[in-house]
Amino acid sequence: MFTFFESDPLPKAAPRQTVLSRWGMLLGVAAALVALPLILPYYALGTEIVLFALAAVAFDLCLGFTGVMMFCQASFFGTGVYVTSLTLLHVSQNLFVAVFFGVAAASALSLLFGWLASSRSGSYSVLLTLAFNECIYFVAYQWSSLTGGDDGLTGIPRPDLTIPGVMNLSIQSSLAYYVFVAVVFLACFAIIRRITLSPFGAVLKGIRENENRAKAIGYNVRLYKVAVFVIGGMFMGLAGSLYCMHINFAHIHNVHFETSGNIVMMVLIGGMGTLVGPFIGSFLIMVASEFASTLWDRWLIIQGVVFILFVLFARGGIWGIVESVKERFSAKAKTDPTPEPQAETGEQQPGVSLPGPH
Repeated sequence: MFTFFESDPLPKAAPRQTVLSRWGMLLGVAAALVALPLILPYYALGTEIVLFALAAVAFDLCLGFTGVMMFCQASFFGTGVYVTSLTLLHVSQNLFVAVFFGVAAASALSLLFGWLASSRSGSYSVLLTLAFNECIYFVAYQWSSLTGGDDGLTGIPRPDLTIPGVMNLSIQSSLAYYVFVAVVFLACFAIIRRITLSPFGAVLKGIRENENRAKAIGYNVRLYKVAVFVIGGMFMGLAGSLYCMHINFAHIHNVHFETSGNIVMMVLIGGMGTLVGPFIGSFLIMVASEFASTLWDRWLIIQGVVFILFVLFARGGIWGIVESVKERFSAKAKTDPTPEPQAETGEQQPGVSLPGPH
């Protein structure tokens, strides 16, 4: 049915990666995570950037690599927030137990939403996800005895990292919690990247490029879309679970459409289908919202204009601009302009070559 981790996982149209290119992206992200607390005015802002970057990278797997658009990201993120908060307040103050329940709830919800949304295609599927998100928001707002309604849930504890008989590590300080979140993000980033480089990821790219062709050669496209919904929802739920312990508060804004919109902007401004781009987009939007809001009350107008400009003139986002500049410099550096034979470049025909169905 699915094939995840096999040798030579790249699509046939792409050259085999070198060791440097294989690890270069992870090393670059790790270096950025180390630099964040050094360049930002306080550690809590870095934690917020990294958590929303995790949600954005998970959404990039859906949109950038599969072509699945959704507007229910806040539902998965907010479910992780609320379920983890309720677990910590009423069930257990073990961090791993609370996060497990939050991620499990978000995964179950994404399975339901993914199955229903994938029953339709195009704009109907997108509108369904928007309707789902509004339903979750209405439930959170009305069920005030459980969620606190508009007042939210306060006093969410942040437990230490405790494994009985193994370790008891305090993450109460802002720096300690940032380090913990950064390690989690790096691990999740590596997993998501490995998925995109696997045969499963090649099928996702094939669905993005030509869904009808993927169906014609025997793939259950709906099943793959549901799978990517669940994977994306799981990581978004994880981001929400860690977020409620970061701010010690669960608010209804976490399931609001604005949260979904911010995640979409992070991906499109940073660079869709790149994984690194959403991290850049999260940094820019969170920093801008932190500092621009103190300068001008209507700073969201500028954010909207910037988003429109990127959609109209820079579809590849910031990372796409970087890649374009790098390609131009590489082209100038070449001394032999003669193109390589097609058999070596693998450019006989456009598109993504899919592995055989399993």
